[in-house]
Amino acid sequence: MTEPNRDSFMMKWRQENLDTKSRSFCGAKWYHVSMWLHSGATTSCFHNPTHEIDPEAIRTNPRALHNTQQKKHERWMMQQGERPLGCQFCWVMEDLDPNNISDRAFQSFQFTPEELADAFERSHEDDFNPGYLEISFDRTCQMACTYCNSAISSTWAKDIRKNGPYQGLHTDGRNHYISTSDQFQLFHYPEENIYTDAFFRWWDSDLHRTLQQLRITGGEPMMSGWTWRLLEWLKNNPNKSKTRIEMTTNLAYDHETLMRFLDHISGLTQPVWIYTSGENVGPKAEYVRDGHDWELWQRNIETVYESGLIENVSVMATMSAPSTDGFVDWLQFLLDQKQRRGSRWMIMSVNPVRFPTFHNIAVLPMSMRLDYNREILAFMARPEVQHYFNEYEKENIKRFAVYLEKMDVPHREYEYRVQDLPGDFKRFYTQYDQRRGKDFVSTFPRLKEWYESIEV
Repeated sequence: MTEPNRDSFMMKWRQENLDTKSRSFCGAKWYHVSMWLHSGATTSCFHNPTHEIDPEAIRTNPRALHNTQQKKHERWMMQQGERPLGCQFCWVMEDLDPNNISDRAFQSFQFTPEELADAFERSHEDDFNPGYLEISFDRTCQMACTYCNSAISSTWAKDIRKNGPYQGLHTDGRNHYISTSDQFQLFHYPEENIYTDAFFRWWDSDLHRTLQQLRITGGEPMMSGWTWRLLEWLKNNPNKSKTRIEMTTNLAYDHETLMRFLDHISGLTQPVWIYTSGENVGPKAEYVRDGHDWELWQRNIETVYESGLIENVSVMATMSAPSTDGFVDWLQFLLDQKQRRGSRWMIMSVNPVRFPTFHNIAVLPMSMRLDYNREILAFMARPEVQHYFNEYEKENIKRFAVYLEKMDVPHREYEYRVQDLPGDFKRFYTQYDQRRGKDFVSTFPRLKEWYESIEV
């Protein structure tokens, strides 16, 4: 399917399957869920802010891990054609250009028309089993990426605990770098965790039969005892579940851990996928993702490929302002991989960082954003790129190029001034360099003149 045909197809599909119900309807609110069991939080998709799971409700009804009162209210809003505030990423994308295909369509497309009709027609108070579940058992992680925070990285918590809060960040309305966020790690393996207990009760009863995709994330999931508990269940029950297992892993850990994981999945009958992350190569990758080892990551990718046990490897590009500077080099690396191993190897998705706001590409001068836009589009125009990148990847990259050119408001969750973003950007990276022993200017020489011109 050519790109214009794909755009036309997705637009027609959205109009027929979503917009005929309401102009704000999205199947993800019913069938797509992320849960952080170490803190008791949930959301419908990764663009939404999290909210609390009711600890009393899950004692008698483990489905309340997903079917919270807030989600039920937002389902009602969508049935009425109203826009939930937490879904604003899609509203921003659709309002930028009516022809933009937002994630509202992509997230809903994985579910059948019958499932979407059932969601729209039934009472918003009903409980639904999800088709897609992303679950985090633990925030333990050996990395502390620039745009991450202590709520989902124990290494970030160590930074704040050792060095104190980051100072002077006026546009970070979510306060990513203020506290150790210990309230987001309420339980430590192997102690009793009411949220994890509810999940395993739900999993044992019927979720292992009805769930289509289970995505295990973190922190780094390979560092969680609860992850290994689930992997042991799968290893000991190789034919009991058909759920596709997806591991969101940074792949920047020792060979022995990777081989232990591959051993656990070697007898499974259902497919196993890996989601890893990347948007830069070499020193830029290691700068943006502190704790990342570029050479080790490449060796682990080789091991995964040679094992033959992983059906699909996908790579998530998380695009902050610095990441954009090395993005075309990353695309070239990905092209090289595909030329060696086929176009289906290492499928990529692209998502802009919106929080903390000063990491967003809105911080960059428009002239620089347009330069990156042109470079990305020039890369994508190459015949070999058109051949090896699939339509989904090309749509993601094109959407980010449009985002660079046209986006002027990253989000409307809280008040901030775009002109204040550069000052916070420099204040953050000055402190980041001091704490982590890094050097922004030497790593991103193309940004040197602009960075040094910022007054703080």
